[in-house]
Amino acid sequence: DPNLTLYTNNPDLTPCFQNTIIAWIPCIYLWAILPFYIIYIKYNRKGYIVLSTLSKAKTLFGVLLWLVCWADLFYSFHNLAQSDPPPPVFFVTPLIVGITMIAATILMQYERLRGVRSSGVLIIFWFLATLCAIVPFRSKVMSSVREGVSDRFRFTTFFIYFTLLVLELILSCFKEAPPFFSPIRSDCNPCPEAEAGFLSRLTFWWFTRLAILGYRRPLEDKDLWSLNEDDTSKEVVTKLIKEWEKEKTRIRTTQVPITKTQEIELNHVDEKLAESDVLIEDGKKVKEPSFLKVLLKTFGPFFLIGSVFKLFQDLLSFVNPQLLSILIDFIKNREAPAWWGFSIAALMFLSSVAQTLILHQHFQYCFVTGMRLRSAITGIIYRK
Repeated sequence: DPNLTLYTNNPDLTPCFQNTIIAWIPCIYLWAILPFYIIYIKYNRKGYIVLSTLSKAKTLFGVLLWLVCWADLFYSFHNLAQSDPPPPVFFVTPLIVGITMIAATILMQYERLRGVRSSGVLIIFWFLATLCAIVPFRSKVMSSVREGVSDRFRFTTFFIYFTLLVLELILSCFKEAPPFFSPIRSDCNPCPEAEAGFLSRLTFWWFTRLAILGYRRPLEDKDLWSLNEDDTSKEVVTKLIKEWEKEKTRIRTTQVPITKTQEIELNHVDEKLAESDVLIEDGKKVKEPSFLKVLLKTFGPFFLIGSVFKLFQDLLSFVNPQLLSILIDFIKNREAPAWWGFSIAALMFLSSVAQTLILHQHFQYCFVTGMRLRSAITGIIYRK
């Protein structure tokens, strides 16, 4: 309804839209990314994290969220039994959201068993869930002020649900303790990036201490961190040599002559004569292993992640000009509600922040890929 959402000084969304699309957005995100994330952490085990107080609290709140959602579902069945059938959305949405909450809770424990200290997937999920819950939160507050509370049970369960979401979001920002059975680092000054959480990596907060130290005094050799394990020449050269040997083996395999046996009938007697059909004809150039292909197999996937960040940044670069055009139209329209201008300005700010964060992640991946590539090529050339 445009008169309810746009052309008014007090905008709001329809209850149907709030209980369907708005409520399903975080669920769609989690179920879309869950299969790929499960495969990733399955093959990237980092140890085992003991069940800490933080983990217990997050699990408890996750179970409570599931119970709150299913309380709404059973309340709908209760109304149905009392000959007061609610709309179908009151059956579908609590069921979907409840299953998603229990899936997120199970994912927490699976991450703990695989040694994940800070989950970017769940932080984004709880952020989306909280952000989407703000819309009905505002709507219910405004409705209760104007008309009073018509459905006290759902009103109460929603505010419990919203409070639990905020608590989950806050707790998910803290990282877990180091996992058991993880490699012991003997470096006297290890790089904090390896131990940084998702938000610290996203904002490069792990670098702050070194930047402040460099501001206070000139940096010395002892102030510099050791390389991450994945960035050392021992790791990158070993990976490149392994892929190079695979490529050479593949080329040798494709160039082996093939012998086939033909059955020829001579003088009414079956005899078998072996004839060698050499696939590589004389005079043709022998195929050599491709070092470029080896480099792409070794470092391509990591560089591809940075390219994806660049793609999103390029797409976002088209957003601000469009928003600026809308803002100019808003200024020309004297009858437009004031909240349009604030919303457009907020979107322009958020778009710029997102571009900055994404672009810096792109640069990080590109620079690290270049460093690994240079170290690997140098190491494989001068290896003994």
